[in-house]
Parts: sequence; C-alpha cells; structure tokens
Amino acid sequence: MGVIIRQGIKSTLVNYLGAIVGALAILFVYPLNDEIYGYAQWLYSFVFLLIPFATGGALTLLVKYFPSFSKNDKQQYNGLLSLVLVALIAAFGLFLLVWYFAKDDLVDLMIRFQVPNAEIINQNEKYILILLALMILLKFLISQSTNSLRIVVPELVDRLGFKLYLPTLILIYIYFDWGRVAFNYGLIGFFVAAVLIMIGYLLYLKVLKFGKLRRPPEFDGYRGMAKFAMFGSLNQIGNSLAWRLDTIMIPFFLGMAQNGFFSKTAFIANMLEYPTRSLGQIAAPIISKAWQEDDRQELDMIYKKASINLFLLGGLVFIVLWFILEDVISLSVDPSTFPNARMIFLILASSKLIDMLTSVNTHIIIYSPKYRYNLIFLLILGVSNIILNIKLIPLYGITGAAIATAISLFFYNLIKLIFIYTQYRMQPFSVSNLKTLVLLLVCMALYMVFPDLGSPFFNIIAKSIVVGTGYIVTAYYWRISEDSNRVGINLLRKVINLK
Repeated sequence: MGVIIRQGIKSTLVNYLGAIVGALAILFVYPLNDEIYGYAQWLYSFVFLLIPFATGGALTLLVKYFPSFSKNDKQQYNGLLSLVLVALIAAFGLFLLVWYFAKDDLVDLMIRFQVPNAEIINQNEKYILILLALMILLKFLISQSTNSLRIVVPELVDRLGFKLYLPTLILIYIYFDWGRVAFNYGLIGFFVAAVLIMIGYLLYLKVLKFGKLRRPPEFDGYRGMAKFAMFGSLNQIGNSLAWRLDTIMIPFFLGMAQNGFFSKTAFIANMLEYPTRSLGQIAAPIISKAWQEDDRQELDMIYKKASINLFLLGGLVFIVLWFILEDVISLSVDPSTFPNARMIFLILASSKLIDMLTSVNTHIIIYSPKYRYNLIFLLILGVSNIILNIKLIPLYGITGAAIATAISLFFYNLIKLIFIYTQYRMQPFSVSNLKTLVLLLVCMALYMVFPDLGSPFFNIIAKSIVVGTGYIVTAYYWRISEDSNRVGINLLRKVINLK
C-alpha cells in the first residue's frame, strides 16, 4: 500500500497544480469565448468516447496481463507490448472501415430521435479521426508507464500539459483571429508532442520493449485475452457514457457556448476526482496481481483504505470549494458565464463524493474472475444516462445534464457495491467514513454563519485557511485515517527540514 500512497499523493499534487492552472483559465480565458472552449470540450469528449470502439479493448490487456507476461521475462515481457500494439493497429483499421460505412446511418439515427445539430459529427470527421489515433497511442504509452508504477510524468504530460496548452491555444485563436481549422490543428499538435515525450520517457525507463511473442507460464490462453479485451472495450464505453456524456450531449441540444458554461462549473466539481483517478491508476496493477494470487485479504485492505482516504480527501476539497465557489466566480472576467453554478456544482460534486466513498469498486470487479458482470452494470448505466440526458437537457438545460449524470452514477455505484458484497463478502465502509460524513455536515452548516469580509479575494483566503485547517486538524485528532496522518506528518517534517 506504501507505493500506492506515495505515487498517488505525487500524482494528486500534480493534478491539483493542473487544477490551479485550469481554474485561472476558466476564470480569465475561457469566458472570453465560451463557444470555442465548449467546442474543444465536445471534441475531446467525443474522441474519448470512440477510443474503446477503435481499440476493441486491447488497451486493457496491457495492465491485466502484464504481471503474468513479465513474471519470468523482465527484459521483453514475453512480447506483450508487441501483441497489444498489433492488436491496436488491427482494431483501428477495422474501426475505420466500419466508420466509413456506418457514420451516415449514425447521424440519421440521431436525427430520427430528435437530436438536433447531429451534423457536427460530419463537419469534424477528419479531426476526430486524427485525434483518435493520437490519443490511442498516448493511452498505450501511459498504460505501460502505469505498469512500471510511474504515473507522475504521464500526469504532467497528459493532464497538466493539456491544461496549460488549451488556454494558450484559445488566446491565440481569439487575438490572432484564427479559424476553426487552425484551432483543430493546434489541438492535434499537442497530442503529437505528448506522444513523442512519452516515448522518450519510456525509453529512458527502459520499459518500452517490443520483444518476440512467447506464451508465458501459468497463462490462461489467447482466447481468454480476446474475451477480456471485448469486455474491457464495453467497460470503457460505459465509463465514457458515465463521465463524458453530458459534454457530448449538450452541444447537440443547446450549442457549443452552453457546453462551455457547463464545462467550466464541471471542471470545478471534477477537482474532487483527482485523488480517485490517481489512486486508481496506481492501484490497478496491484489489484490485478492480488486477484491472480487470490489474496482476498490484500484486496479487502485496499478496498477499505482507499474508501477512507478518498472520502476524507474528497471531503476536504468539496468543503473548501463549497465555501469559496461564489467568491471565485466573482473574480472571473465574466461571472454571468457561470449560470446556476452552485446547484450544478452541488449535484456533480455529491455524485463524485459517493464514487469516492464506494472506493475502487470498478477495479476490483474488472480484474476479478467475474469481470463480465461489470459489463451489465455499465450497460445499465450507459442506457440510463443517455435516456436521462435526452429527457432532462431539453427540460432543465445544463442543470438537467448534471442531474442525469448524478442519478446514473449513484445507481451504478450502488449496484457495484451490492455485487462485491454478495459475491466476495467485501465492503469498503468503516467508522472512519461515518466520522468524515459528520465532519462534512458540520462544516457545511458553518457555511451559513461564516462572515463576509467584503472582498472576494480576502474571502477566498480566509475561508480556505479557516475551513481547510479546521477540517484537517479535526480529521487528524479524530484519527480518521492513520495513512493520511502518517503522510501528513512526513510532509510536515520534510517542509521543516527544508527550512
């Protein structure tokens, strides 16, 4: 668990550095042109949704089978990277063929279901396919870095880098009067650079090895790999429908500018998910190994500790943002471009807190012998989210998109929680979770009586320090998380030594 915590904390710090950059962008850059920002978010999300269709789930094989392929061959991994790369090329070629024949039918189907603006798919086809190829290659490289328990540099390149690059690109678009075509090629340029940097990093680590394919010992066969890839692909589709469907659907109904409005508030709420993403990345290969060794005790320990630490850290981020949200928005160059922000934030952030509370349940299922069941859960999630978005966006606008996402994610996590408990007698909850919930509710109540200092800037500083410090000190002395206490003391000692 030590390596999970260390790498997870480093990655989380990188993500929050990116959050600071992103926050500055949503306050001072994106309001200058919400339409182009909404377009960029739609394009990225739509391409992300296509990744599992274009890879056939081959990307999931790299993490799942790396322990068995590398166990007796630390030099060439029995050719696993070669196998996955060939599978990706074949899957992408098949996808292009299907796309060519089925794209018009997809657009026609959307029109029949009364989805306006469906033609934006045809209008952006070339850029969608180029970005898709680059993002697949980037995900392949990041997955191999994860196998080496190195997630910080990929976070720097893929997430922090993009958060720095996108506002810069939008400023260039605005002030140099770029057209949409030039903007699209600017986006493509980022992913080309990211791929090249990741290739260099993996070569430096000496882990990018395309050896000859050999059958490793204790291997369940290539047919099993193919089945896992198929289910992995469907799992990824469900995840995209869960986390990105709102920013995909809003432009079809309300336009790109409304998507920009929604995406800025969603970005603030998404700050809660950084610890989940970081811990999930580093925990995935360890959970996979624990299942291979049938180490239920290790799995149960990770399940519970992840829930304690994720919910505690998520609660801290939530409560600070809850206190300072309106003050932060008031600093924007155009606060009117954050319509209904508090309600949208509350809905989305609450769904993310529930996701953190239920811990790494997705990873436990997809790396278990019963990984196929996650497909059923994802299909339920995907279908319900699509239906809810189609129904609620026309009725409630961008708030309807937030409600649709929150409802879908709540029931998705509930189903997974029940499944893991009934099948493996594991559940993530403990007294520490109850303590965190009480702490959260008390802090939210204090919001009603916290004085206004008359200046948004001073409000942000005072509220963040008072609320954040109070939350951390209470959590420490209440001993909610021994892991967090230990890490906090170690960080404090390092800071003292630096002085």
